[in-house]
Amino acid sequence: MMICARIILVPLLVAGAISAQARQGQPPPGLTSPEKLPAQTPQLLLPAIDAEALRRADQDTRSGLQGAHDKRLAVAHGFPVNVESTSDGNWQVLENGDLLWSLTLKAPGATDLHLGFETYALSNGAQLWVTGSNSYFEGPYDSADAAPLWIPVVPGDSAIIELRLPAGSAIEDNKLALTHVGAGYRDLFHAEPRIGSPGASGACNINVVCPLGQPYSDEARALAYYEFQSGPTTYICTATLLNDVPGDRKNYVLTAAHCMSTQTEVASMRLYWNYQSTSCASTTGYSFLQNQTGAVLRATRDDADFTLVELNQNPDPAWNLFHAGWDATGIAPATTIGLHHPSGDVAKVTLGPGPSEGNNCIGTGGGSVNTHWFTGPYQQGTTEGGSSGSGVWIPVGDSSGSGRRLIGVLSGGTALCAGTVPDSGYDCYGKFSAGWNGPAPSSRLRDWLDPASTGTLSIAGINNVQSTVNVDSVLVNRVIAERQASQMRDEERGPFERPVPFNPGVRRD
Repeated sequence: MMICARIILVPLLVAGAISAQARQGQPPPGLTSPEKLPAQTPQLLLPAIDAEALRRADQDTRSGLQGAHDKRLAVAHGFPVNVESTSDGNWQVLENGDLLWSLTLKAPGATDLHLGFETYALSNGAQLWVTGSNSYFEGPYDSADAAPLWIPVVPGDSAIIELRLPAGSAIEDNKLALTHVGAGYRDLFHAEPRIGSPGASGACNINVVCPLGQPYSDEARALAYYEFQSGPTTYICTATLLNDVPGDRKNYVLTAAHCMSTQTEVASMRLYWNYQSTSCASTTGYSFLQNQTGAVLRATRDDADFTLVELNQNPDPAWNLFHAGWDATGIAPATTIGLHHPSGDVAKVTLGPGPSEGNNCIGTGGGSVNTHWFTGPYQQGTTEGGSSGSGVWIPVGDSSGSGRRLIGVLSGGTALCAGTVPDSGYDCYGKFSAGWNGPAPSSRLRDWLDPASTGTLSIAGINNVQSTVNVDSVLVNRVIAERQASQMRDEERGPFERPVPFNPGVRRD
């Protein structure tokens, strides 16, 4: 056990009725049969945090920066731990002979929790869950999932980890070690509303469902808000699912190198799709339901500030995602469109002037020469922390004929809201064309997006779902289980009451 945490015995408190749905399959034993759990279970107790003070410190740091700066956003303070299922927690035998391991953890003052398991190897039939407050759970994860396993965010300052093995299983054949706990401090689920604001982001931001964003409803389905681990800190940035020249729907996702540039960081990705409001004037009808975890680094480069990753698994076809088009010709459009998640808010859209060329504005590109598009002041909307890695696009109707194609990824800048209108700041975006070529496949885009070297420099986007789809069996099983669980809740059968519609609320700055 690391010196930053200690394990104690505490009474097991089981949360009440379901009030929100995660990417859920079969619920954990702690929700279906809480009376079968031990009255006391070991608890991993972490040092308390002061969420408001951490938010204020982040804001003070960013306010003190001179000139352009990156726009990733810190959301959790990390604690290294070492909790193993073979030596910590509690094992018990259930009535049917299954083995159940459980451990509670608590980080007093945290608004939400981010868990990472560097060691993860389960035998066939084993299942893992993590349950936060209000019975919000993630899982089950099983033998098809690979290490390192990073669990999507769960609400509250405490959580229960449960690992169930089929009867007759050998405990030593299952390797599970919790190695990181991120104590969130931005209240990603239940932040208090700010009167007059559409969400956590500034009041000049515009939901993608509004008229400005309606021509880009397909591209909005390619947008991901994601969390990742860099050192001890959990950050959020924005990413875009891309098409490739063969149109084979490989799961390539583009973001910024200053967000992630190592395999360790990329492996910790937790992506949330279709994180959008259904209303233009307010923030409603959205959730963290559509999530997935883990990816592999394919290419990255500092001067053009891009990182390309490939997801570990296919997205659920029910999510109806979109593989965005792109343009690597380097021709500047007359105006620009941005799609992003400022401050981790629901998807927003910006309208900017035609871009000019320049160097990397945030200072991470070394000898960067004309690797970036500069745009601003924005005519509508802006960008904020959390927008880093998002795309800038050729608008519909552009004379190039390449409308709705991505031409760069956000590095950062100075742009913000000035009340309900954009301020006079600017942003810079790493040019897609600057990252197209490079010294090696690990530092350029063309090997991955044009693997046959056809010379194609501009393609349109395509839907993720085809008329005939080959989906990996793991996702098929999870989709079936999730739909069965949803049906049970709707019919008020099993251990659940009818859920309250999920609305994680707006966020504090």
